[in-house]
Amino acid sequence: MKVAIDNVVLINKFLKGEASLLANRELRLEKALDEIQLLTTQGLLLAKGRFTSNLPNVMIRIRSDYWALIHQLAIDAGLLPLNLEAERAAGATFAQYDYHSVPAGYQIHCQAASAFWKTWWVNHRKMQLMDILLLCNRRWYPVKHMLCDTGTIYVKTWRGEQTLALSDTVVWLDRNTQARRPKITVRKHHTQNKLPTTEYPYHDDLRTTQLKSQQPRVPADLQQVIQTDDNRLIVHTVLGPVVIGGHNLTCTLARKITKIS
Repeated sequence: MKVAIDNVVLINKFLKGEASLLANRELRLEKALDEIQLLTTQGLLLAKGRFTSNLPNVMIRIRSDYWALIHQLAIDAGLLPLNLEAERAAGATFAQYDYHSVPAGYQIHCQAASAFWKTWWVNHRKMQLMDILLLCNRRWYPVKHMLCDTGTIYVKTWRGEQTLALSDTVVWLDRNTQARRPKITVRKHHTQNKLPTTEYPYHDDLRTTQLKSQQPRVPADLQQVIQTDDNRLIVHTVLGPVVIGGHNLTCTLARKITKIS
């Protein structure tokens, strides 16, 4: 028993330019001169395409029950609308989709400019220059900066500045973050060339030795009443602790401070 071909499979064969006369209960393919046509079984023309040149193009009916499906499958196949909003506003029956190659590692989007702006705004602080590309004049350009002001989006690319309304349909590429190349780490073979991290990196041992030698030495029989702390000498007396220290050698008795010359 022959299995009926699925709508998605049939539409994809049309978008690839296959001239096979295929059909199911809803759709069928036909060839007319240099065109391949996609029609409903009732005879309504849904799309027609020329695939003989290096840059194939397809005309897709804008208003039909199958438009959303054909539109998405066309985008997945690299067939992109250039003036969809203008053709809709002009009341056109068909919109033109032209083929554009998509660089490896990118995901293609055809959305309202508001979604394009939101994606950039959420991710722009961690993105690299080539992470988002905008289709301008049939070429992909990296987005340098975007600004949204009172319903208008200003996009700066290498080609110049583009002005978009929030409802405009734009075609853009987003680099797949899962496929990004990992950062290259260089193994350090010479650790002795490591940059110094202290003010006097080559004299730390000498300074430590000097500081230790400057600490007062307290005889064992006086350690109960005399202590040392950070180059200070603390003498415990009946009147309170006496602290001796500092550059000018100060002596503290209770709360009175006397400078010793």
